[in-house]
Amino acid sequence: MSEFFIFALITSITPGPNNSMLMASGIRFGRKKSLPHFCGIWLGFTFLFFIGGYLLTFVPEVIFEYLKYFGYVVITYIAYKVATTKSSSQKTQGLEKPFTFIQASLFQWVNPKGVVMAVSGLTAFEITNVQGALIYFAILPFSLGVWLFVGDGLQNWLKTNNTLERVVYVTLGLSMVGSLFISLIFPSQ
Repeated sequence: MSEFFIFALITSITPGPNNSMLMASGIRFGRKKSLPHFCGIWLGFTFLFFIGGYLLTFVPEVIFEYLKYFGYVVITYIAYKVATTKSSSQKTQGLEKPFTFIQASLFQWVNPKGVVMAVSGLTAFEITNVQGALIYFAILPFSLGVWLFVGDGLQNWLKTNNTLERVVYVTLGLSMVGSLFISLIFPSQ
């Protein structure tokens, strides 16, 4: 089970759509206003792993293809919204409010990185969906917290430098799209 713990830590702390969006939310709205987003990812992914790990074994392969492409579209749209977020001095466009708990929870079901983490974790390691969900439940607050606290820490600093803030938002958006390209180049199956 220690091998799965290492897998879970690495997959949850590396850049991906959830971490990029959470960091952007921390920059834009601060830590407190981003807590529902944080909790939605934490509990939403844990639920995906617990229930989805079991249910996904019954889903026909063709549904995975549609889900994958739907996820690509959603992530590309969100990446666009993150990349075009206006600087702190321009409050009316881009990310206007942080994800809610429900939005972040539901996003887990169309996030290709999350679905691949759940499916590959259950198939590559000899663990149950309950064990895997408990490990992610324990690890995700740390992994997500790193990204949220970095975003929150950058918030005041970036408010004084609109150009650097723009670069950070564009980089976060591009990292989301980059994770899609990686999943296309190295498919899980």
